[in-house]
Amino acid sequence: MAIDMHRARLARWIGPALLAGLLATRAPLEATMWRHMLVQLPLLVACGALLRPWLRLPPGALRWDAQGLATLSAAAFITSYWMIPRALEQALDEPFANAMKFASLLLLGALLPGAMRRAHVVVQLFFVANICAMMAIAGMLYRELPQRLCNAYLLDDQDVTGSWLVGLALVLGIAWCIVNARHFADPPQQPGPPDRSGG
Repeated sequence: MAIDMHRARLARWIGPALLAGLLATRAPLEATMWRHMLVQLPLLVACGALLRPWLRLPPGALRWDAQGLATLSAAAFITSYWMIPRALEQALDEPFANAMKFASLLLLGALLPGAMRRAHVVVQLFFVANICAMMAIAGMLYRELPQRLCNAYLLDDQDVTGSWLVGLALVLGIAWCIVNARHFADPPQQPGPPDRSGG
C-alpha cells in the first residue's frame, strides 16, 4: 500500500517536471522546424495528459463532450493550426502566440484521453484518419514547394520536417489500427445446435 501511494505521488509530479523541462529547453527545441513541430508540440500534448490529475473540470462539462466530439473536433483544429508555418513563426516572435501554443496543446492533452475513451471507434476513425491525412498532405507540401514557407527556418529544415510529418502520419495511423484491430475482427462463429437427425 505504501509503495503504491509513493508511486502515485511520483506520477503526479511527472507532468509538472516535464512542463518545467519543456520551458527550460524551449530555445533548443525551437531552433529547428522539425524539433519545434515534431518534438516540442507532441511533448506538450503528452505533458497535458500527465497534468490531468491537477485539473478540475467544471461540473457538467462532460455534457458538452458527448462521444468526445467536442474534444476531437478541437484536436483536428489545433493540430492543423500548429502545422501552419506562419503560426510557428508567430509563436517564435510573439509572447502571446507562444502562450496560446502552450495553453492549447496542454489543454488538448488533458482532455484527449478521456475523449478517446468516450468516443465510439467509428468516431475515432473519422478524426484520426482526417488528422493523419492533413499531416501527410502538409508534409508533402513542405517537401515539394520550392520556396520557404516559414522565414524563421531554412528550406532544408522544411524538407526534413515534411519527411518526418509524412512518417508520423503513417505511424499514428498504423498504431491506431493495431490498437483497435479487435473492433474490426470478425466475431467468433457460434456453434450451431447438434445434429440430432441421425442421418
